[in-house]
Amino acid sequence: MGMLKNFIACVLLVVLFLQNSCFEAGLSANVTYDHRALVIDGKRRVLQSGSIHYPRSTPEVWPELIRKSKEGGLEVIETYVFWNYHEPIRGQYYFEGRFDLVRFVKTVQEAGLFLHLRIGPYACAEWNYGGFPVWLHFIPGIQFRTTNNPFKEEMKRFLAKIIDLMKQENLFASQGGPIILAQVENEYGNVEWAYGVGGELYVKWAADTAVNLNTSVPWVMCQQEDAPDPIINTCNGFYCDGFTPNSPSKPIMWTENYSGWFLSFGYAVPFRPVEDLAFAVARFFETGGTFQNYYMYFGGTNFGRTAGGPLVATSYDYDAPIDEYGFIRQPKWGHLRELHKAIKLCEEYLISSDPTHQKLGAKLEAHIYHKSSNDCAAFLANYDSSSDANVTFNGNVYFLPAWSVSILPDCKNVVFNTAKVISQRNNGDHPFAQQKNVNELLLASSAFSWYEEKVGISGNRSFVRPDLAEQINTTKDTSDYLWYTASIHVMPGQGKEVFLNIESLGHAALVFVNKKLVAFGYGNHDFANFLINKKIELNEGINTLDILSMMVGLQTTFLAPEGKGPLALNLASMGKGQAWVNGQSIGRYWSAYLAPSTGCTKKCDYRGSYDASKCQKHCGQPAQTLYHIPRTWVHPGENLLVIHEELGGDPSKISLLTKTGQHICSFVSEADPPPVDSWKPNLGVVSSSPQVRLACERGWHIAAINFASYGIPEGNCGSFRPGACHMDVLPIVQKACVGQIECSIPVSSAYLGVSAGACPGLLKALAVEAHCSI
Repeated sequence: MGMLKNFIACVLLVVLFLQNSCFEAGLSANVTYDHRALVIDGKRRVLQSGSIHYPRSTPEVWPELIRKSKEGGLEVIETYVFWNYHEPIRGQYYFEGRFDLVRFVKTVQEAGLFLHLRIGPYACAEWNYGGFPVWLHFIPGIQFRTTNNPFKEEMKRFLAKIIDLMKQENLFASQGGPIILAQVENEYGNVEWAYGVGGELYVKWAADTAVNLNTSVPWVMCQQEDAPDPIINTCNGFYCDGFTPNSPSKPIMWTENYSGWFLSFGYAVPFRPVEDLAFAVARFFETGGTFQNYYMYFGGTNFGRTAGGPLVATSYDYDAPIDEYGFIRQPKWGHLRELHKAIKLCEEYLISSDPTHQKLGAKLEAHIYHKSSNDCAAFLANYDSSSDANVTFNGNVYFLPAWSVSILPDCKNVVFNTAKVISQRNNGDHPFAQQKNVNELLLASSAFSWYEEKVGISGNRSFVRPDLAEQINTTKDTSDYLWYTASIHVMPGQGKEVFLNIESLGHAALVFVNKKLVAFGYGNHDFANFLINKKIELNEGINTLDILSMMVGLQTTFLAPEGKGPLALNLASMGKGQAWVNGQSIGRYWSAYLAPSTGCTKKCDYRGSYDASKCQKHCGQPAQTLYHIPRTWVHPGENLLVIHEELGGDPSKISLLTKTGQHICSFVSEADPPPVDSWKPNLGVVSSSPQVRLACERGWHIAAINFASYGIPEGNCGSFRPGACHMDVLPIVQKACVGQIECSIPVSSAYLGVSAGACPGLLKALAVEAHCSI
């Protein structure tokens, strides 16, 4: 009976929500591929995927992140495997806590989703040392990522370790598990040229090694044009609609579609408009793609010292559909969800034929997929970056905004356009930006005790050598800090003013002369090395020169705020350093490093090709001042916060933030399309009215409607106001929404009780602002 219930639930989910994977744990699946798509149990599949890196969150929130991903329309979760944390010492393995890979894969399986395991073992991913363990560096004769026996032996051993672990837990699809894809190496094609013939031989060796591990699922190599058969070469980038695999027998797959970009200290905050992201996805499926993955769907946090370099920030938010704290980012999540629904309506057509191209005008085109001669789905595209257009297709006229794609699952009705965003929006660009929905606990300066470290080398771990020691070789990557100390003897009569010149390949350095700070140098993400040229004054006799970091250790205790949600530690008043909560490192901070004051725009035009510097915000401010503390890292009663501050700051202004509510809003006009799920195969559009749809985060409900106007309301989310034509529909919206977790309001005069003759000749819209709370 339980199996029957599960089967019925599964069928309902397939019919009612995007036909998600919905496989039964324990039922084996055969995964292959042909030129059109991955083939699972004999059926081609069109798949939406998203990256979630298990160590960038905590096991307690994995189920919620995966649930939100599934509700957003994903069928696959993609993750790297991080060698340096799984094997910190050669032969000694670690798979616990945030690094419990098996638990993560099983959590994906329990949600009914597939998994793409990117073993690498090189990851990049803005992860420390690219995921390689530092001990590799000290193996005699080793050369990374080339035809080098010591490296190949270690790489093969780790690949086999992970594959065997997955097999032991029955996690490959052929064993009834969720893993349908595996990846070896990572973006090696970007650097292969530098290795010459050794690089070519290494690619063949890596491919053969992977295939011989007998995973029973296809292997991929991303950004690898010369990936040998049967390895599938895949595309990474902001756009992949022009990508062609290196063999006509391989499907078109996109393993990294950047939902935004990573954050670096000293830089403005990058973001990617959802209109452009949706355009890129729609173009990919329009032109023949059948598998695409958002990098990232949830970015998370670079806890501890996991952030790679140079100068990658602790936040790995990535402007992803689910933000660093696990909250849904709107309208990005909602708009992509509608896109996924629209593409899913076309799946049977996409897997039945190759696309037929039809030119509709200058930078205007259609791609049509047929199941039969008179049964088709179509994508209409305007890839001009500035001009809107009207196009004629199948005898009908369609309006296409610039840089947009319309999806027609029956070659007649438009169910989605990438440039028309009608999903609800969040007020504010950060989950803790809405002051009315945030509690702030100030940690009083009197609660801090501190210890100021003396300048220079101390302790019994010092050593003397005639030249400078390289930092990674010396610290074995166990610390961010290393002191260099030298003595300078000035004889009587010698000049006391000298120039100090330091050329560093590191990221930052503090310089002390005779125990007094004289200089601070640092680079940035693009150019991490830096120069210090400084005139200094010496004394007669012995002078000391100390280079590195002054560390001031601060600790206090604090009481955990009430609630179950994540916490944010506000370190805006501090300089540079690291922070720990109850012994768990929340990462590095550098609040004193401001982004350039120029380069940001109030509103970024989504039209035209995107790159990481096109859309930026928070110029002239620190890249990051709020730091994620997972709720499971604090406990009732007193908790210990420890800060290692290098530059000095004001700890009296450190505070803890908790989110107590959510302000959401929506603006939908009569001209907008009805929801994608109102269109049913063989029936067409069931409901002709667009709808305002509002939904709170799980655990909250709509407590109040703060604004509701039907007519031509003005303003933006958080500051809507009645326009010249205004009909007060507040009571109607309140009745439909207050007390609910989610609600829908048709944008029609009939439903809203407004006379059809009201505001004649005007295109009316409904604007709503709501407040969610517990």
